[in-house]
Amino acid sequence: MAIHYEVREIPGGRGRDYLRENHYTRSCHNGPMCWGLFDGDRLIGVIAFATPSSEAVRASVFGPGYKDRVTELHRLFVEDGTPKNTESWFIARGIKGLLTKRPNIRGIISFADSTEGHKGVIYQASNALFCGTTGRSRFFRDAEGRLRHPRQNGVNISLEAATERGWVPEMRDSKNRYLFLVGDKKWAARNLKLTTFDYPKGDA
Repeated sequence: MAIHYEVREIPGGRGRDYLRENHYTRSCHNGPMCWGLFDGDRLIGVIAFATPSSEAVRASVFGPGYKDRVTELHRLFVEDGTPKNTESWFIARGIKGLLTKRPNIRGIISFADSTEGHKGVIYQASNALFCGTTGRSRFFRDAEGRLRHPRQNGVNISLEAATERGWVPEMRDSKNRYLFLVGDKKWAARNLKLTTFDYPKGDA
């Protein structure tokens, strides 16, 4: 079945609100760069790119001197019922759009959340590199049900600080780490610091 959708850049606020309404985390960074998937005039999906919360994550890809060349595919959501391969098709066009705005980017990191049963099959279908897993970590759930990263605006959130905000601690399992090499891929491959592995098996 042919994919007949359009991909257009949308304001970050619109993308953020859509993701907070539809994505399982109910959360999204402030100020993301977003592209929407449209069926006619109807928005049926959003891909959002944002600077990773952790400086260490950015530095891990090509080294501290090139952390500005790394961003994150922060959120991806597509409505159910779209044709096969829609998500990988959307990712490719979202990345193309991102590079028109941020041509210096050479690595786009993303994570598949095993707590939700995700292995990252969509990233595998998009030919991302698999770069191992993170450890288990403590996140927080706020009063509106949104999943909150333990680092906010460059500051680590302690259990005490989270409690004061009314956030409830929530242990999350490891995440599968994926990486897209973009732009000058020869430069990116030559400077890559992360180890790559065979894809993990799974259907999600």
